[in-house]
Amino acid sequence: MTADIWILALPSKGSLGEEIYGLVAEARRLRDVKGTGLITVLVPGAVPGDELSALGAYGVDLLLIFEGKGFDRYQGEIWTRELTGLVRERKPTFILMAHNALTEDLGPRLAASLETGFISRAMDLWLDPQGKVVGVRPIANGHLFEEVEVVAEVPCLVSFLPSVLAAAEKGTDQPPEIVTALAGGIDESTRLQVLAVIEADPESAALEDAEIIVSGGRGVGKGESFNIIQSLARTIGGSVAGTRPVIDWQTLPFERQIGQTGKTVAPRLMIACGLSGANEFTAGMEKSQQVIVINTDPRARIFRFADLGVLGDVHEILPRLTERIEKEKNEFKDL
Repeated sequence: MTADIWILALPSKGSLGEEIYGLVAEARRLRDVKGTGLITVLVPGAVPGDELSALGAYGVDLLLIFEGKGFDRYQGEIWTRELTGLVRERKPTFILMAHNALTEDLGPRLAASLETGFISRAMDLWLDPQGKVVGVRPIANGHLFEEVEVVAEVPCLVSFLPSVLAAAEKGTDQPPEIVTALAGGIDESTRLQVLAVIEADPESAALEDAEIIVSGGRGVGKGESFNIIQSLARTIGGSVAGTRPVIDWQTLPFERQIGQTGKTVAPRLMIACGLSGANEFTAGMEKSQQVIVINTDPRARIFRFADLGVLGDVHEILPRLTERIEKEKNEFKDL
């Protein structure tokens, strides 16, 4: 049996994303403990060749690219079937992935098909002196943490919270070997087929996919006070998010939480309203391209991350801002 470590890359909008480099760092750390094995990245779907070749500088030995009908977008039945066959053939010791909406579906499917263990939402992973795999993950909405020991046969499947993944350092500029696997894809045995993809309304779209996010914190308030966030997001075509207190108040559901125990996002524009900028929150949004901050406290930590800071009350600023944008939109329609 080999000691190879596999990383499942899940392209989004034609790119591997930043999480892949953090997963490579975890794979390198595990390989140092095991003392041997190849780091292999599995890529279902099309990704630019230069992005794939660049992975060699971070320690990736092999790229395994899936081609075939059914791999242009995620289909759990097909992907599970093809990956199961490949894993049984090559027998890796670990399969690592980033935790997101897709791996929430694929991870359990693949673990059940392989009859092995799966640690989801891991914050840390190590091997104890006896060689057992131990993972740490948050529970009770992040208030507590538990250790999970995997007692199943290899491979062990692990999905990491994106917020804990730190990019690997570059090593030698050795290009990885590239192998293309022609997958079976859709056939007569496929019970589920994708007929069409309907884009979600931006306000309720998954935060990881959002181009624009309007986030609110404790300073916005509870209940109906949060409507100003919803209104602005609706006007500019953004998704709504909140800090942990907002989630604890049940003003927003848990999947709208940004931070260390919530979602990690990298939108084109983040508007942060009435929040202090605690480490737990900024860990999930620090890769945002442009950040606008609105806060009454000039010493609030969130201003450190701002490209544009506005000192003032969100309850005075946001309604005026929303009204002005609506006016400009209407005037543009009349042209």
